[in-house]
Parts: sequence; C-alpha cells; structure tokens
Amino acid sequence: FDEKTFRSPRVAASNFVTKQIQSLGWRSRYSQAQEYPVSVRNNKFTVQQIQRGEIEGTFGTGATVWPASIVLLKYLELHPDKIKDKSVIDLGTGTGVTSLAAAILGAERVVCTDGVENVVRLAQKNVSLACTQLKESGGGENKDIIEVRNYWWGSGSILEKFDTILVADCVLPKLYPIAPLVDALDDLMKPYGIAILSYEHRHFPEYHPGKKFNELAQAKGFSVKKIPTADQDPVYSVEDIEIW
Repeated sequence: FDEKTFRSPRVAASNFVTKQIQSLGWRSRYSQAQEYPVSVRNNKFTVQQIQRGEIEGTFGTGATVWPASIVLLKYLELHPDKIKDKSVIDLGTGTGVTSLAAAILGAERVVCTDGVENVVRLAQKNVSLACTQLKESGGGENKDIIEVRNYWWGSGSILEKFDTILVADCVLPKLYPIAPLVDALDDLMKPYGIAILSYEHRHFPEYHPGKKFNELAQAKGFSVKKIPTADQDPVYSVEDIEIW
C-alpha cells in the first residue's frame, strides 16, 4: 500500500470527529439562551426563546429554536431558489425563525403559522423584533410581507394555496398526529408547489414516524424525496436530522 491508502482511514476519522464537534457546538451553544442569534446570508437577528414553556404547558414545544429548524434554514440559505419570489407558508413555526429566513431569502409573501396561541404571539413578537434589527443594520426586511396567524393543521381555515410550504421538526407523533399535517400539505400546496420538511429521528414505540409520514403522504399523491447530505450545509447537517 502507499501513503495515501494508509492515511485515508485516519483522514476520514479526523473529518468525522471534526463534524461531530461542530455539530455539538451549534446544537448546544444557544439552546438555553433567552435570545437565540441567527444569521441568514450575513443578515443577523435574534429571536426570543421561552425555556420553561414546554414544562409549564404554556407554549408546548414551540418556544425554542430546535436544531432541525437551523438545519432547514441553512439548507434554504444554500438553495434560495426554493423561496425567492414564492408565496410561502410556514407550518408549526414556533419562534418564527424559518419564516424570517424565508423573508430574507426573497419570498414574495410569508404566512407564519402555529396552532398554539401563545406561540403565535411569541412569533409575532420575534418577527417585529427581528425586522427592526435588520432595518437598523441595513438589511431592511419588510415585515409587511410576513403575516403571523393561528392555524391548526387541516382545519380548512386558510383557503389560499402556496408555492412553498416549510415544516421544521413537526413530524412528532408523541405530541402531534401526523395525518393532520399531511392533510394541511394537501390543502395548502399549489398544483406544482413543493413542501420542504426537516425531520429529527426520535424513537416512537408504535411506529416509525418517518415511514408513517411517507405512507400518508404517498396516499395523498405526494412524492417524498430525501435530500442528500451533500446538498446541505457542510456544518449544519447531521445524521439524525433529514430534509425531505
């Protein structure tokens, strides 16, 4: 064997360790912070997190920035064509971070939704705060293109159809049934529209959440494709979070 053959396993191991360290860094760095800093195309803003919202039952799981939201955001940053000049709806928005990213990346209009009223108010507050920060720093994002509203999946309360639907870390059957989410995608997507979802693997004893989502989506006529890691951000991509 030559030196290249000898070194390649060590190089691969070194790259894996570096990737794991990077992942641990960005996943945990601001997880307990009251203000979570975000950067999209060098446009910087913060969103407020409510740390005890899930424990106290006042905000559910929507009051913090989950890693799958950042993975989705960074994917969109690399592929702004999925967003630019599109009508976008964000389902289960939580802190509003993905809606804000869509606005920065050139969406024509963004409807930022959640089904918990306290979370809707938090998202509205974060949108107003972030747009003010961006304007002061020269970003000048127009908050008028972002509409924040309460929407329960599959309720039929939104009649408009959208080019792009964003869903970050909402395939979570322990807390939320999957079928209404798929119904919402069916209700809200334009005939040639797309949905982009991030999904974090979590154990569920009754069935595999990812497989169940795929079954229900295919029954509605959707084609579900997993985005290769090579097409994602090299830092903000991890084995336990997928993008569909």
